[in-house]
Amino acid sequence: MEKSRTARNKNKKRNFISIFFLIVLGLSLIFFAYGYNILRGFSRDSIQPKKVKFSDPVNILILGVDAGDYNNKSQNNPKRSDTMLLIRYVPKNDKVFMLSIPRDTRVNINGHAAKINSAHAVGGPKTAIEAVEKLLGIEINYYVRIDYEGFRKCIDAIGGIDVIIPRNMDYDANDIHIHFKKGEKIHLDGKGAEAFVRWRKNNDGSGYEMGDLGRQETQQEFILKIIEKLKTPSGIIRFPLLMNTVSKYIKTNLEPEDILIYALKLKNIDVSKIERKMLQGEPQYIGGVSYFIYNGEKNVEYLKNFRGGISTDKVEIDRSDIKVTVLNAAGESGLASKYKDELIKMGYKIVETGNYPRKINTSMIRDYSLKDYGHIVQRDLNFGNVIKMKENSGESEVVVILGRDSVK
Repeated sequence: MEKSRTARNKNKKRNFISIFFLIVLGLSLIFFAYGYNILRGFSRDSIQPKKVKFSDPVNILILGVDAGDYNNKSQNNPKRSDTMLLIRYVPKNDKVFMLSIPRDTRVNINGHAAKINSAHAVGGPKTAIEAVEKLLGIEINYYVRIDYEGFRKCIDAIGGIDVIIPRNMDYDANDIHIHFKKGEKIHLDGKGAEAFVRWRKNNDGSGYEMGDLGRQETQQEFILKIIEKLKTPSGIIRFPLLMNTVSKYIKTNLEPEDILIYALKLKNIDVSKIERKMLQGEPQYIGGVSYFIYNGEKNVEYLKNFRGGISTDKVEIDRSDIKVTVLNAAGESGLASKYKDELIKMGYKIVETGNYPRKINTSMIRDYSLKDYGHIVQRDLNFGNVIKMKENSGESEVVVILGRDSVK
């Protein structure tokens, strides 16, 4: 009798779980249709995405910017990107990679040295995307831009986030007021979440040991909390409200159906297995300005995770049409000849090999073509930063300058 009662209880429990998940699934389908109708009203972005199939890896650049419209160039409306986060999603195994780019990273914008966070202020998302692509030698498929107000609204839309405070936070200035004790478990609404992810130091000067890099790590961890929340039943129920908020406060070149399909893939992602890194480099003063100097050699291995996507809007290229020069800047005897042979086997036409006048650590791929040949060579070699050139290089369309990272 007791065994029979236990079996009935187990069956009831299984039935309850099955019914619960059927309800959640049904609600998800309803919310998908509802969310799509909301997002159909999304204003389309003029920046053309580098589209991929949903089964292919995708790179998405997240831009957290100052409030305002970058077309307004007034002093009180700078629109710099306070946060730049590159995300790689691989549908085949539901792997996710994150890479935070320090806002003080030194880059070249319109021929002038500048901090990468100013790229958005200069030319909006398009210039920010170009700056990241040139710096890292990767291809960005889509971007998502959100300002502080949009961030607050999105966090409120999903019902807030629970966090454990990593250290004492005590700061009051302008629009940020934060007073948290280390180890406290706090439920953050939109306003509290904004203060939490923007905090860098206390009024007494104490703060993250790694400075802004510490803040970026906190931001990455907070994004993991958001993903965890969206996978819960309460997160699913709030999905329509989130989509409504997204349509009002976020700018992107993702299509509405893209947003919904990628959002639904969140359920497959194991948050504990998401890989996270900060861009590697060193702080340095140049001309009295504090910069973060990118170290290509230290980032080579991790950046391989962000390469290899296949764009569906590109036809197969006949590599015999691509004329390449290979120059040795690694100081390793015979290196140019070695890569010449490899590129010939791949089908490329080699114009010339030789030595570069100085040694470099990170390989460069100078693209003089009008057809983005540099990124094709980069994907085949799986290393090197692509630099789009304006002047003519003579017969070669691509010049590969081999740095120390090319030595196997």
